[in-house]
Amino acid sequence: MKTLVDLAVANNIAWCGIVCHTHGIAHISKGNVWGLRAKAPAFYPDIITNNSKVTTEEVMDFIGGGEVSGIKDSYANLDLASHGFKMLFEADWIYHAPVKEAGPAQRSWLTVATEEELKEWSDANGTGTVIRPELLRRNDVKIFMHRDQDQRSGFIAYLGADAVGVSNVFSTGQAEESMWTDIVKVVSAAFPGFPMVGYERNGSLEAARASGWTPIGPLRVWVK
Repeated sequence: MKTLVDLAVANNIAWCGIVCHTHGIAHISKGNVWGLRAKAPAFYPDIITNNSKVTTEEVMDFIGGGEVSGIKDSYANLDLASHGFKMLFEADWIYHAPVKEAGPAQRSWLTVATEEELKEWSDANGTGTVIRPELLRRNDVKIFMHRDQDQRSGFIAYLGADAVGVSNVFSTGQAEESMWTDIVKVVSAAFPGFPMVGYERNGSLEAARASGWTPIGPLRVWVK
């Protein structure tokens, strides 16, 4: 039986596939491993494990003689240090049940619709050109931004694997806890009836937890 972590992992893989498609990068799945046929865009992994039964040997076999610089260990159950990788960070998958009547958000959120707005969002988020304009034309992806004088906040919501993923959450000034409360309301209005998933760590994780999100399991990102 699939778990909430399985749901979050499948949703995250769907998102990575969407982003990589905009960069012209194909992906494949083999056993318990999902990966790319070329180097991933900045901030994205080359490989993602997609089942808790995955083994380190299976990941190494998937890599073969290829060059891999980033692996998302979705269930935090691999030992990749002996293969030359080091753990970049550990985080927690998070979950929020569907909300029928979320009510209005505390702040006004703009749905990014133009390349100029996307550049403004990306400059504030620090992701450069990774999030490409092609995403603005998709019905299953919405990019949100809040302006407050010279401060910016934002996040991405995307539909995949029967859940709405929330990623790239950032704020250059807004209190994070109130932002996560708004995220639930904005996402529930944009994609009604779906559970929400994502992953966070440190202060962002605590802010999400304080706003009603539930940590459901750890993940690790390894780099070489």
